[in-house]
Amino acid sequence: MLVESFVAAIGTASAKPNTSQTKDVGIFLHEHQPTLAPRALYKKSAAAPNCVAVSQSHIFAAQADKAVVHVYNREKGAQEATVPFPEKVTSLCLALDDTVLVLGTEGGRVCLWEIATGRSLTGPQTHLQAITVVAVDPPSQYILSGSADSNIHVWSLPALLSFTAPTNPAPLHTLSNHRAAVTALAVGHSCSAANIVLSASADNTVIAWDYKANQLLATYLLGDTALALALDAADRLFFATYADGSVQAIDFYADDSADAEPRAATDSLRDIDTSYTPLQPAPSTRWHAPSQDLGAALSAALSWDGSTLLTGHASGKVAAWSPASSAHFRNTVATLPGPATNLAFLPPTGWPDAPAPRFKVPAVLKPRQDLKTLVAGGEVASPVPKGYAITAQLCGSAEKGALGKRKGRNGTQRSASAFDDALTCATGFPPGMLEASLAELTSFASSYSFAHAPSGTTTNAPPASTAAAADMTTTSADVMALDSAATSAAPASETEPDLERQNRELKAQVAALQRVQETTFGQLAELREECRRLGGGAGAGGSGVGEGNGVKGGKGGKGGKGDGKEKEKEKKRKERLSRVLGSDED
Repeated sequence: MLVESFVAAIGTASAKPNTSQTKDVGIFLHEHQPTLAPRALYKKSAAAPNCVAVSQSHIFAAQADKAVVHVYNREKGAQEATVPFPEKVTSLCLALDDTVLVLGTEGGRVCLWEIATGRSLTGPQTHLQAITVVAVDPPSQYILSGSADSNIHVWSLPALLSFTAPTNPAPLHTLSNHRAAVTALAVGHSCSAANIVLSASADNTVIAWDYKANQLLATYLLGDTALALALDAADRLFFATYADGSVQAIDFYADDSADAEPRAATDSLRDIDTSYTPLQPAPSTRWHAPSQDLGAALSAALSWDGSTLLTGHASGKVAAWSPASSAHFRNTVATLPGPATNLAFLPPTGWPDAPAPRFKVPAVLKPRQDLKTLVAGGEVASPVPKGYAITAQLCGSAEKGALGKRKGRNGTQRSASAFDDALTCATGFPPGMLEASLAELTSFASSYSFAHAPSGTTTNAPPASTAAAADMTTTSADVMALDSAATSAAPASETEPDLERQNRELKAQVAALQRVQETTFGQLAELREECRRLGGGAGAGGSGVGEGNGVKGGKGGKGGKGDGKEKEKEKKRKERLSRVLGSDED
C-alpha cells in the first residue's frame, strides 16, 4: 500500500496551546495518505523557518534561541544527540544522498557537516548579514545561500568538500538583483544544465534564475512579501504564501492578466527579450480561505503528485489546498501547539518492487574540528585528514563475484577480485587485506607529501642517484619516495620510528609492484595469444596465392598483389609483437 507522510515543526510553543499534544513536543510526523493521523512525536525543539532537514534515518532541527542542532533518530523515535555550534544556525538542508548537512549561520557563513565521518568545514563570512535560507540542487553540485543582505551566493559543493580546497573559498558567482532580504528559495527538480531556482524577497518580488549561468530569467511583482515557496514537480508553476494566510499560484507559461495576448508554446522563461520585463500576476491567481482565521502562512510543501499543497500557519493550523479544484481551500489537516514554521513531504513508501537504499547512516557522528587538512612543522600533511573514517551500513545484498567480473581483451571473463569476494562473503574482510590497505594509504600519503611539497620545505625526497625511482614517484601513487641520506644518518633513537614507517611503506610498495606485475603478465599472455592467432591466419592465407589462369589468372594476380600488401602489414605487426615479447623474456 502506498503511504505518504509529512513532517511539521513549530517555533516557540504558544502560551495556551489549542491542542492536547504532549508537552515540549516540537516536531510531528503525520501520515497523509491513506489515513490522516499522527505517527511520531519528537520533543525539545523549537525551529525557525527553514531550520529543519529530514533524511531517511534522521531529523535535524536548529534551535531557534540557541546555537545548537538537535538530531533525532527516526527508527528509534527519540533524540540521538544535541550538537553545539560556535554561532546560531539560521537555516539547514541536506545534500549528497543525505550524508552532508549544509548550515547557514547568523554570522553569514556556510558550514558543511559530513554526518557519517564527523568532518566539519566552516566557510568565510561572505554574507554581510545572517543567512536566511540555504538550498542544494538535485545532483548536489551547487549550494545556494540567501541572506538578509539581499544577495544569493552560488557555491560549488564538490570544491568545498575537496581535501585540497583553499582555506578561504569564494562563491562561484552572486545573484544580486533583489533589494531586500531573501525570504525563501525553491530549486527546480531537473538535473540538466537548464535547471532553475526561485528566490523570494522582502522587496515583494520573486525572481527565476538560471543559477549555473548567472542569468536572470523572469521577475514577478507581487503585492506582498512571499514567506515561502513551493515549486511544481514539473517546474511549470510555483506557489507563494503570504502574511494574510493566502496562497498564490503563478504559471510560468501562461499570462493570467486580463489584457494579455496568448503566449506561444515556447519556454517563455528563457526569452531574452522579456527576461528584464517585470510580470505582475492577476489577482485571480491568489487564493483565500473563506471564514478561516489561519494566520500568516509561514511554510509550504507540495505532495509528490502535485495534487495537494500544504501550508503551515502562525495559528498552528496546517491547511490543505487543491490546485486542480475551483474551490482551492480544502480543509485543515492538523492543529499544532505553536506556529507551523516548517513543512516537508517525505518520499512515498510502499511501491511494488521498490529498490532498497544503497546504504544508511546508523549513527550520526558529531562534528570534529581536528579533521582538517593542515600544513604544520614545515611538512605538507596528507590530503586525507588523520582519523578520517566513514561509518555507514550497506543495505541489501550483492551477488557473490558479480562486482569484480569484467571482460578481457580476448573476450574471456576474468575472475572477481579479492576485494569483491571479501565484500560479499559473510565473514568480512580478512586481517591481511586490512593491513595491506592501511599500509597502502600510508604509502599514498608519503607520495603526496613529496609530490606536493612547496619549495623550501623539508620532505622525504628520493636521493639524486635514484632518478628512476623519482620518476616513478611522480607518475604513480603506489610508489613512495625513499628517505634521504640525511634522515638515515640520524641517531638510532630518532630513526627507530622512521624505520618502522619505512618498513610499512616498503611492504606497501612490494604489494603495489606485485599488482603491477600480475597485470603486466596478464597483458603479455593476451599478446602472445593474439600473436599466435595472427600467425596462424597469415599462413592459411598464403596457400591461396597464385591460383587461376587466363582471365581468372589475371584477377588472381591482382589478388596476389593485395595479399602481398597484407602480408607485409602482418609481418611488421609480428615484428613489433616479437620485440615486446623478446624484451619481456630478456
